[in-house]
Amino acid sequence: MSRSPATPDTARPEHPTPYRFLADYRSLLDVPGFWRMVVIGTTSKLAASMTGLSLLPLVSGPRSYGTAGLAVSCSTLGQGLSAPLRGRLVDRLPIRPVLLGCLAAHLAATVAVIVAVRNGAGTVPVCSLAAAVGASAPPVAVMMRSVRRGVTTGTTLRTAMALDTSMTGAALIVGPVLAGWLGLSLSPLLPYAAITTSTVTGVVLVVVDSSAVVVPPAAAGHLRGPWASPALRRLLAAEALFVMGVTALDVVLPIHARQEDAAGLAGLYPGGLAVGSVVGSPAPGTATKRLSHGLALPVLLGVVALGCTALAAAARLSPTAVLLVCPIAGLVIGSLFALLRTTGGDLAPAGQVTGTMSWLSTVDLAGGAAGAAVFAHLADAEGSPTALALVPVVVATAAVAGRRVQAHPCR
Repeated sequence: MSRSPATPDTARPEHPTPYRFLADYRSLLDVPGFWRMVVIGTTSKLAASMTGLSLLPLVSGPRSYGTAGLAVSCSTLGQGLSAPLRGRLVDRLPIRPVLLGCLAAHLAATVAVIVAVRNGAGTVPVCSLAAAVGASAPPVAVMMRSVRRGVTTGTTLRTAMALDTSMTGAALIVGPVLAGWLGLSLSPLLPYAAITTSTVTGVVLVVVDSSAVVVPPAAAGHLRGPWASPALRRLLAAEALFVMGVTALDVVLPIHARQEDAAGLAGLYPGGLAVGSVVGSPAPGTATKRLSHGLALPVLLGVVALGCTALAAAARLSPTAVLLVCPIAGLVIGSLFALLRTTGGDLAPAGQVTGTMSWLSTVDLAGGAAGAAVFAHLADAEGSPTALALVPVVVATAAVAGRRVQAHPCR
């Protein structure tokens, strides 16, 4: 029997499936204001990634590194604790006054902390002003996640979140390097010039044409915000445990290098994880389509737990083996950050997307602080191999917490 000519419905597709990965990212170019969002996101992320390391050379010049570290902690704490409030303001008030008010307070606090350090102010005033710098940072980066939800849907949203995570990973690598080079090699004031330029650029691009940046309108909701939702509570718990595990790796791996008389590898270990994360973070733009919404989170967390297990095993072999495993262990870390943000937006109550994203950032801070404190103590008291062996347990617990988190398809 002769085969009938292929109809348009049965003809071979013009673009084979293997090229769909790139097609998902090319489709972002058709999103209105895509490049504007890229510039805003990049400048806001770069400024945030430079803030901590910029305080170190500024404060440690006339003071000790202990005081400088305390100032950095206060700045981070101020930013984390105030994030939900700033996010709620963006959800409920017009964008322009919120961002311009935060920018004015942020610039004033930045100038004040520089003047205080230069004039020899005491530790309490300097640390208080450092906390004010963090607490007043314009919430542009977290707001842009809500904006993306308003202009993208389905796969395009997953791809946009994956790109956002890639940009965050790149900023976390480039920002501290740039801040360290400017502050230590040239002048402690130059990092603040770069931070101010990036911050002002991001805010101006938003407020000049706020009609192009639309955050979904707020609606009356529960006073507890995202904490009123059982699914969001489980998601926030999974996020905190996941970040605790990732931070534990960042802290324990350099300690392991020093304990194994391989101090030269101390900076390469976190770098290897970061490189793996940046390389692997675009994957959820297409990879998470293969998994149901209820399985993606625990499966990816399970993959991270396996990577942490491989690192713990490599630590029993040699420092070089650990270095080789680091990029592999970090491959889906960026993917998970993207998935957690996307799922948080899916589960967020109406009109509370930015507030929910802000709570995720605050939970990141809490998990990171716990991971750094607990695992640094374990590595010092019990040895880095023992501490590394416990990291997969934390990540596996995050997988258990996230196993019942199921969001609706991207809205």
